Amino acid sequence: MFGIKILHYEFASAVDLGLHAELPTITFRGAFGYALAQVIAREGCIPSMYSRVALYKRVFMPSNESGCEHSRNQDLARPFVLRGFYSRPDRKSFILEVILFGIATEHEVFFDRVVEVMSYMGIGKNKQVCHFEKLTSYEVDLPDPDPTNALLVNFLSPCCRLKSGGRIYEDFIPFNVLLPRLLDRVVELDNLYGSGSFEKEWDLYALKHQADFVAAELIEGGIYNVRRISGRSGQKMSLNGFAGKMLYSGDFDYFREILRYLPWINIGRFNVFGCGWCQTQYIEQ
Repeated sequence: MFGIKILHYEFASAVDLGLHAELPTITFRGAFGYALAQVIAREGCIPSMYSRVALYKRVFMPSNESGCEHSRNQDLARPFVLRGFYSRPDRKSFILEVILFGIATEHEVFFDRVVEVMSYMGIGKNKQVCHFEKLTSYEVDLPDPDPTNALLVNFLSPCCRLKSGGRIYEDFIPFNVLLPRLLDRVVELDNLYGSGSFEKEWDLYALKHQADFVAAELIEGGIYNVRRISGRSGQKMSLNGFAGKMLYSGDFDYFREILRYLPWINIGRFNVFGCGWCQTQYIEQ
C-alpha cells in the first residue's frame, strides 16, 4: 500500500490570476512542470546535488522509455494530483491542493520549493507573479465507511478517456468501466511508489469480473468539453470527459477496500491536471 499526504497552498495577486476558465488546475499543472524543470536544472549544476536530482527526476519526472514492468502505458503514473478552488469571488486568490502518494510524501520540502518557484516565475496567461503561502500539510487516514447497496459517485471534474472494449466512455460511466480503471491506477501507483503489495493481495481478475453485476444509472451530467492550450509551447490538448453524478447499485462489500481510494487519486487520463476528481457517498435506497 502507499501513503497519501495533502498539501495546501494559497496563491494571491492584486489582479485576476488568469487561470483556465473551466479547470483552473490545468494552469497550475503547466506551471508546475516548468518550475520543476527549472529547479532540477539549477541543482543539477552542483555536483554535490547529483544524487538528489536523480532522485527527484525518478519520483516527479518518471519515464517508461526502458519499458517499466509496472505499467503498460507510455507515460508512467505521476505520484501526485493537483486540485483546488478560488477562495475569493474576484479570482485573485486560489487554494491549490496537492495530493502526494507513496515515496513522494517524503519530498514535501522539494515540492514546497517548486511551488515557490512557480509563484515568482508567474501564473496564468499573463505570467502573473503571486504571493504564496503554505497553509496545511497532513497525512490522510483513508475512511472505511460501511457499504450500503447504493453508491453515489460525483465526478467533479471531467473523467477523461475511460476505455473498455475499444469504446471511450465520456457521457456515461458504467461500474464495470470505472472499477477496472480504478484498480489499474491504484495498483500502478502502489507498484511504482508504494509497497507493491496490492497486486499480490488482491484478486484483480475476480474484482473486475464482479463489477459486471453492479448496475449504473445516470443521475445528472454528461460529456464536459475542456481544451488546454499551453501558455509556453502553444500545444493544444483535448481533455473532454464525463462530469456529473452516477448512481451504482449492488453489493459493494466486495469492493470496499479499493473504493476507499477513489476520492483521492483521480482517475482517467490527465489526472495530474485535476481531471477525474470524484467524491463518493453510500446511500440507502
